Amino acid sequence: MKKQTSDHRSPTSTKRRPRVLALSSGGGHWVQLLRLRPAFKDCDITYATVSKGYESEVQGAKFRIVVDSNRDQKLKLILSFFSIAWLILTVRPHTILSTGAAPGFFAIFIGKLLGRKTIWVDSIANAEELSMSGQKAGKYATHWLTQWEHLAKPEGPQYYGNVLGDVSEEQNSESRDPEPEISHRPYEAHKRSTGSQRFSIFVTVGTDQHFDRMVKIIDQWAANNPTQEIFAQIGETDHQPTNIEYSKFLAPKEFVEQVKSTSLIIGHAGMGTILTALKHQKPILVIPKLASLGEHRNEHQTATAKYLSNQGKVNVAFDEDSLVAKLNNLKELAVTARVGAYANTTLTGQLTAFTQN
Repeated sequence: MKKQTSDHRSPTSTKRRPRVLALSSGGGHWVQLLRLRPAFKDCDITYATVSKGYESEVQGAKFRIVVDSNRDQKLKLILSFFSIAWLILTVRPHTILSTGAAPGFFAIFIGKLLGRKTIWVDSIANAEELSMSGQKAGKYATHWLTQWEHLAKPEGPQYYGNVLGDVSEEQNSESRDPEPEISHRPYEAHKRSTGSQRFSIFVTVGTDQHFDRMVKIIDQWAANNPTQEIFAQIGETDHQPTNIEYSKFLAPKEFVEQVKSTSLIIGHAGMGTILTALKHQKPILVIPKLASLGEHRNEHQTATAKYLSNQGKVNVAFDEDSLVAKLNNLKELAVTARVGAYANTTLTGQLTAFTQN
């Protein structure tokens, strides 16, 4: 008798499953997109982003690369638009979903022109107002979503949850986990044989703009605290640290390995860094980049840090003096709350319904 198979990847079932293109920029936008993966479990999914380095994070799924861009790169905006248009024409998705930023908006815009179903999930980094791309996407998205309930409006955007998950889901996960509750304990440092505390610290500025202000403070602090083990990812910058080890950039896989092996993460208030720290239950201290100092395009990181600090997700230093004070009291930093591997089930369930109907 011929053996029956239920492999949902068979050619016949693939034709029946809705084709979905899930596309985003790199960094935090990509991390958020991956946290929506349960929504695509019954779909013929293609992931697309701006770097081949992310391919290992979606092994077994189709993966494509598009040209990255932002509003300050006019030529790359044009190249990005046409690379995404070609991708959509070749993949022929029924539904296009994006978490931003500029490449995601192009995907939503082109998808609308071609009569595709389009879903915009605005980045959770935008806690006080929608992103610029998110505001524009509302005109073209079949389903237009925010990840902050207070930003939802009857006419849109709608709110169905966020990529952090909710408290009840975290508690349910913890109730099945025999490990003790650690959400509000100070984190534990490595110990030298002499008994002195040694903290393994990973510093990161993100993948976009430099953050010399933070790196300089930590570099100066390290000179007075030589027992601390510090490694920094510093981005494109003219400032060369003299007291800490560093690299300008890390591949996505290298970044995750640094997070997993460290005691503490210090970084800008970017969602990619924050979500990765939370996923691996690492304490994180953030200092927001400021547009007023040319460190970012707007002040959304300050708003994000405030909201997530109030939820007990992150430790925050809002200025240089506060950062130094917290560096001098590392043992007092709390281990931040744990989140699950994926987004709120209400959100992923709603996205599943959007793609299936």
